Amino acid sequence: MKTTHCLIGEYTMKTLNMIATCTATLITLASAQVNAQMDQQVETALQDICQAAKSDNVIRMNKTIKSYRLDHQTVALNVVCNRQDIISFAYDNGASKTADRLQRSVGETQITDLAMLK
Repeated sequence: MKTTHCLIGEYTMKTLNMIATCTATLITLASAQVNAQMDQQVETALQDICQAAKSDNVIRMNKTIKSYRLDHQTVALNVVCNRQDIISFAYDNGASKTADRLQRSVGETQITDLAMLK
């Protein structure tokens, strides 16, 4: 009984390795491009929201926040403009109406020391 072996030649193996490497590289480049586009979108959103807060126009700020499908509380607690929280940024730029609107969305916070209650 004669057995036959099917071997992949060295040339074919190199070709398969090259195809696998090129595919992995293309996938990496494509994901990097998507991340760069996403970063640009986030940066644009933050700039628009900061400009709207600085404008002291509550309607403009509301429309801008809604256009990015965010809510006022999320913006007030998380957005930073020029190394300041957005509420301080608005106040420092004379935009008291928009700063007050954002402040209302956060509400008042009280800290109770539970250890002192015992």
